[in-house]
Amino acid sequence: MGLVSESDPQGARRVERRLVVLLVIAYGWLFVFFPRINNPNELVRVYMARAIAQEPTSAIGKRVQLPNGRFADTGRIIQEWGWVNDKALVCDDRARRPPECAGTLYAGKAPGPSLLAAPVVWLQERAVSLVQHRAPTKTELVFVLRWLLAILPSVFLWLWVRRFLRAHEVDAPIATVATLAGALGSMSFTFGQMLASHQLASVFLALGALAAFWPSVLDVRRALLVGVGVSGAVCMEYPSAPAAVIVAIGFLVVTRPTPKLLAISLAGTLPFALLLAHFHTVAFGAPWHTPYSTLENAGFVRDLAPGFMGISAPSFERIWGSLFAPYLGLFHWAPWTCLVLGAMLLLRERRVPSTGETSARQRAVAIVCACVVLYFILFQVNHSLWRSGWTVGPRYITPLVPFAAITVALALQRLAPAARLAGLAVLCACAIAAMIATVPSSMVTQGFPFEAYNPLREIVIPLFAHGYAARNPLQALGVPGVWSALPVLYVLLMAVLLCLASPLAEAKLLWGALENPTLVFKRVHTLMWLVLVGLLIAQWTAMKGATPEGKNGAGFLAGQWEPDPPPGATKF
Repeated sequence: MGLVSESDPQGARRVERRLVVLLVIAYGWLFVFFPRINNPNELVRVYMARAIAQEPTSAIGKRVQLPNGRFADTGRIIQEWGWVNDKALVCDDRARRPPECAGTLYAGKAPGPSLLAAPVVWLQERAVSLVQHRAPTKTELVFVLRWLLAILPSVFLWLWVRRFLRAHEVDAPIATVATLAGALGSMSFTFGQMLASHQLASVFLALGALAAFWPSVLDVRRALLVGVGVSGAVCMEYPSAPAAVIVAIGFLVVTRPTPKLLAISLAGTLPFALLLAHFHTVAFGAPWHTPYSTLENAGFVRDLAPGFMGISAPSFERIWGSLFAPYLGLFHWAPWTCLVLGAMLLLRERRVPSTGETSARQRAVAIVCACVVLYFILFQVNHSLWRSGWTVGPRYITPLVPFAAITVALALQRLAPAARLAGLAVLCACAIAAMIATVPSSMVTQGFPFEAYNPLREIVIPLFAHGYAARNPLQALGVPGVWSALPVLYVLLMAVLLCLASPLAEAKLLWGALENPTLVFKRVHTLMWLVLVGLLIAQWTAMKGATPEGKNGAGFLAGQWEPDPPPGATKF
């Protein structure tokens, strides 16, 4: 298959072009957007971006006290677009605490996505005004922002992850499967299609890591990108700060920059650090004050009360729900990520079983990436908001995905030929199961209601059965039902076939190093199918905790569709 092997530089470029085309179609074909739900995870950032572009101010509105004593949110954007959740409220009377006070409303999020979006909103508003003599709609703004700040950055993130792996001499089949697993079989796919902080934090954090650990002599440009990446990740999403510290420490220990290049890296942190400090100071009174200290949603404040900023000792419910449960679990939705745990054991050994001493730098890079993954998993199971709201997978830890892909790929490359082939087969099976769960789910929603125990059975299948597909070019031309989503399903099919072909491609590379290669390949092929079938059964049949209310989620989401119903769909 065209993406699993490459024999020369031209072949490598052809592989990359095909990968980009597949990912652009997968990420960009469908416009999964429900204006009536007013998803705060995305839209409160757009509210803030529009406020900066129009006013300019980072405040999205005001909370005023009515004559009857009640409070109401007001302001130009809120009046036009309606109420939105996930806000911070700075009381006019500093002796009072939100939400029972009048004051100024801000996005209760890290400002990075809104700061990046504001110039785009400004340009789009002027372009639409010039050409059509009107303001762009909320839907039009979201569409453009998604393409420029989510879809295209996500595509190039995974292109560069694969380049990074190949630069570290990871076999092409392993690099391709790891890339497909992360790009199409994880939260990265779902949140790479919307303007949320999770994927942008992932992009910036990975940018810093790739620049820090690229296997060539460090230069000025890469040193600058290290600083931009780690600081940008924090500006996009606050919980990325410890992961950014891990990457920074790894940069110092593994890459060992000269004082000059270290100074350049520190200079690279300044733009986002200054923007973050400015926003905190203007909105909340000091550079170290974040929106979390003034959240206006009393439920969020209550949920974050235990421990330090919501961090407290994990419980069985948090661990099970975050990692294994059908409604959220990381290992349920992206089973390939659990291979990081095995990779950590492999990385303890300094020697490669069959080839002697491996690259100390390659092993060190894998250890740093594994530490980033481990941090995010610990964050998830220790956080009081582990349930993550409406989501496909545990969205708060989306930034771990590229680091998990890198860790698994580098660890597999360390194995002896037969073990490497077997490990790749398991990775292929896990990647296929993850893609078959994630891609169809992300075609119909970006978050499942809490009532669904197994959203694949209770929401995804019913929506597909009724012919529901998100807006796309073919649907606009009148192509009915799921037929309009065929380009995305084609990409899914191609990705599955590429994974199925990868063990054979890897076996051809290792054929001379294998004892009885035909028998080894047959056993590996059998292993892949056994793991794949087991995972698919586990993912699509788990209904032990289902309730009658869970099936209502599909009907609710269908009721939010635009157009309602889409061409060829049957209403619930």
